[in-house]
Amino acid sequence: MNRRHVTTGVTLAVLVVVLGAMAVLGFRAATAPFPGTGSASGDDCTAAEKQTRTTVSRGQVQVSVFNGGTRSGLAGETLQKLEDAGFRGGNAGNAPEGETIRRAVVWTTEPDDTSARLVARAMGKGVPVRIVSQDLGPGVDVIVGDRFRAVDPSAPQKMELPAPVSTCVDVG
Repeated sequence: MNRRHVTTGVTLAVLVVVLGAMAVLGFRAATAPFPGTGSASGDDCTAAEKQTRTTVSRGQVQVSVFNGGTRSGLAGETLQKLEDAGFRGGNAGNAPEGETIRRAVVWTTEPDDTSARLVARAMGKGVPVRIVSQDLGPGVDVIVGDRFRAVDPSAPQKMELPAPVSTCVDVG
């Protein structure tokens, strides 16, 4: 064997080791959970990574608004009013066919949804919260009608949760 054969053999051996190491690292990265996706109960994180909330505030609630009336642009205007009041904006569009709303109604897919109640209070006194199976957009859905005028300035900025909620947060 000449020197060229030895160099080629050593180079191939080093490349096989590097390829194996990269395959292991790639597999670990591909199968690792995404950052910040710990369990909602917080069982998979340490005390330093756990965050417990007892309230929900407007800035934590995303709202999508849908026009159930005849006024053009009503959903977009209402979404802007809700964003100005501190909520996070979602989608704006038309309500499903057959949904005619006089003033406003809040839709949620979750029973006892504190976020939906916070939005309903901001929409004004007497605005109902309905539990529905159809989710129209991101966050809490609001259907507005022609009689809706403004967000209630005296509505609460946050509400107490029925029980504390712990979530894992990314501390890295």
